[in-house]
Amino acid sequence: MDEPGKKAYRLTANKTRFYKLAKWWFPDICPMRQTSFVKYPRSRDYALDFRSGTYYHHLFLSVCCGSPLLGDQWHTYTEDGKKESGWETVPLKLEQLHELGMLEEVQICTK
Repeated sequence: MDEPGKKAYRLTANKTRFYKLAKWWFPDICPMRQTSFVKYPRSRDYALDFRSGTYYHHLFLSVCCGSPLLGDQWHTYTEDGKKESGWETVPLKLEQLHELGMLEEVQICTK
């Protein structure tokens, strides 16, 4: 029998939902038509490539050890033409993903 209050969720995304999440983090994101959405095969991992100001971003959305994570691989060019890049990862809250419709509830099998 399922424990009361215990629920399991599965991460699910499409371009529109992922764009809304990216817009929350990067308000000056380019229009959605100029972004590129990736659904990695045989997994629940997603990516969104876009430009925000002078920065180019590759956002990666995945779950690690039961926690949703958003990874941002970014790069930009300095005034003298040198490329600067970095990688940042932030944990996401389930409430935020739920509001965006990026979680689906799944049955818990307890036998």
